[in-house]
Amino acid sequence: MTAALVVRNLTKTYVRNPWIGAHTQKTVLRGVNLILEKGKVLGLVGESGCGKSTLCKVILGIEPITSGSVEINGKNMAALNKKEWRALRRDMQVVYQDPYASLDPRFTVRQLISEPLDIHGLYTDKAAREKYLRETLAAVQLDSAYLDRFAHEFSGGQRQRIAIARALVLNPSILIADEPVSALDVSVQAQILNLLKDIQRTRKLSMLFVTHDFAVARFLCDDIAVMNDGQIVEYAPAEELFSSPKQTYTKTLLAAVPTIEGGKR
Repeated sequence: MTAALVVRNLTKTYVRNPWIGAHTQKTVLRGVNLILEKGKVLGLVGESGCGKSTLCKVILGIEPITSGSVEINGKNMAALNKKEWRALRRDMQVVYQDPYASLDPRFTVRQLISEPLDIHGLYTDKAAREKYLRETLAAVQLDSAYLDRFAHEFSGGQRQRIAIARALVLNPSILIADEPVSALDVSVQAQILNLLKDIQRTRKLSMLFVTHDFAVARFLCDDIAVMNDGQIVEYAPAEELFSSPKQTYTKTLLAAVPTIEGGKR
């Protein structure tokens, strides 16, 4: 079976323009290798600044690859033409960390969710579009009465549900979730995590879930990749990684997780 996402020996280096300052370069990703199996959730865990979000940007095509390769559903991203890239955009969607920044405040919920459909020419019939928008909101447990309200009228958890609905409206096979609950209250985090888990199982999505929280990763992910300084230092099934971590860095991170008794593991 073809994997949903394969990252091979990926390197990303940023080079400062010599007209702005001294000619310098910084390597953020160093030979990253990952495999996201179809219908599975792969957790990408690491401290802030280790390169997790940069990896997501490269996979999404927002940032160019310095070296290495990224394959989406068996297709090498570097070999895609404009038409193939457009199809790939429909098949791979993203949910960002901050729902206050990721939603355009000038748009109603209807406009936010309709925009991807307009771009790809889907559900052009008015009645069919309306029915589909209502079904999409229902899938993230929001009332259809919210369609004509603006993003600033909602709480953080509701905004993230809207962002998830916008990601799901094109019916993608791959969802990249870049720390989608870290900006939310703890009680709301649990609701969004349960929603993502249900959606992933129902739609059989392949999901790359980025987080710095091991407890969240253990709850949601089938496999976990631990990143440190732009490299994958450990890669294992979730329960195996928690029960018998191999790398010192992973052990250190796990030891820092607070327990309900107030101490550390």
